[in-house]
Amino acid sequence: MTIYHVPDVVRGYLNEVWFEQRALCCVLLSHDGQVLQFLGDGSSFGISADAHEMTDLVAGLNPQEDLIIPFVQFALGRAAHLHHVYRAPQRFVVLFAADNTFAEIGAQQQLANELALANVRQAQTIAALTQAQQLLRDSERELKRAHDLKSLFISKMSHEFGTPITAVLGRMRLLEGVLEQNQSAPAIEHLNVVRRGVMHLHQLVQSVLDEARLEQGTLRLEPTRVSLSELIQDLSELFSATAEERSLRFEAAVEQDYLLWVDPLRVKQVLINLVSNGLKYTHEGKVSLYMHWRDGKLTANVTDTGPGMTREQAASLFRPFKRLNERASASGTGLGLAISLDLARHMGGEIEVRSTLGEGSSFIFTMPCETIGAAELSPTRSQKVLIVDDDTDIRELLCAVLEQDGMVVSEASNSAQAQERFKMSAPDVILLDMQLGLEHGTNVAKTLRKLGCTARIVALSASNSGETSTQALVAGCDAFLSKPVDFTRLKELMQER
Repeated sequence: MTIYHVPDVVRGYLNEVWFEQRALCCVLLSHDGQVLQFLGDGSSFGISADAHEMTDLVAGLNPQEDLIIPFVQFALGRAAHLHHVYRAPQRFVVLFAADNTFAEIGAQQQLANELALANVRQAQTIAALTQAQQLLRDSERELKRAHDLKSLFISKMSHEFGTPITAVLGRMRLLEGVLEQNQSAPAIEHLNVVRRGVMHLHQLVQSVLDEARLEQGTLRLEPTRVSLSELIQDLSELFSATAEERSLRFEAAVEQDYLLWVDPLRVKQVLINLVSNGLKYTHEGKVSLYMHWRDGKLTANVTDTGPGMTREQAASLFRPFKRLNERASASGTGLGLAISLDLARHMGGEIEVRSTLGEGSSFIFTMPCETIGAAELSPTRSQKVLIVDDDTDIRELLCAVLEQDGMVVSEASNSAQAQERFKMSAPDVILLDMQLGLEHGTNVAKTLRKLGCTARIVALSASNSGETSTQALVAGCDAFLSKPVDFTRLKELMQER
């Protein structure tokens, strides 16, 4: 049998270029597996110089079969890919170091492990996000439920407070007329004290409810025409006696009278809080209110001769329930100024405070508003009025007030009675309460309109929400007025066309 050997030159080249650099080994074997020639350095695999280990390694292999055995582990721990090649009449075994392959496989495995870990973490994150989303949805439902309950509470409290306060103030107005006729000055003075107490309670309740409405975004404005002189007159009547009781002077004046388009209830609420605050903390001297309208802006300046404030105290003055320590004995909830600022901003205005310690304070309330001409009113005449309200006290009160002005009044406490009275009396004006027990005034208004009613319908409600007003107007009412009822405004609404 002819045995071929690799020439020395070729062997040297292979050793230099391939075997040493690439860690290769090539063994030329006899047919029976004996080593004939060994090329390369096998020491890194634990193979001796004569490569006798290769005889045992290829034992059992078919000498005439080409075969690749990957990742053969050697004594030193190094691995190689074994290629068994038969090229008649020679037989070769070539070892290719598998270090790089192991590294690649290790890197791939590491990458696979990291990917698997990332997938696990991603699944955990998705599960956590899903849980968080569910918790968020649950929280939103709870918040909505709380919001709805709060809205219901506000509406209920508005009705529960507004209706009896309307009755009390209205009865006091009637009683005052009787006392004036009898010239009973002491009784009138007692009545004025009661009125101020009722108005103070009403102001406190209104502040709490308005704070809740502002927080929920449900406070609606009811702009109407009002003159500066009317505002000043109302505030003068309200505070003159209080100032006199405290041995103070209350001065109120306007630069020039204008007829403005504003929400008088909210404007007065802001001014009442500012003036009350001045009277509360002023022990001697006076509190003054000066108002003017210029260039589309209403300005009211409330100035007192009280103790004044530091800059730090003034900066914290409009925080809810915030009261200055040295004035802790003064009555009040600490909500008035905070509510005033919120109301001012709700009307597009602002309140600025200027104060010097020991020299008094000045509160400047500004808001945009326009002047208007006098609205057209129907000539004053004896109108036929139908009052639809389930509260007996309110019906009797409205009857008494309107009959004093020569109105012809009929009453109804529910929808069926309202329909009957409408057919019998054909009223010119219908005063319709929006909450008739289990019935809603909007349904009554729709029913009356379907019966051909063309009378002017004025909706009355203790709820001051925009939703209630909108529902009333959509149902066919011509105007909306909140309780406690401003009787002067009510009569204006009854006559408007």
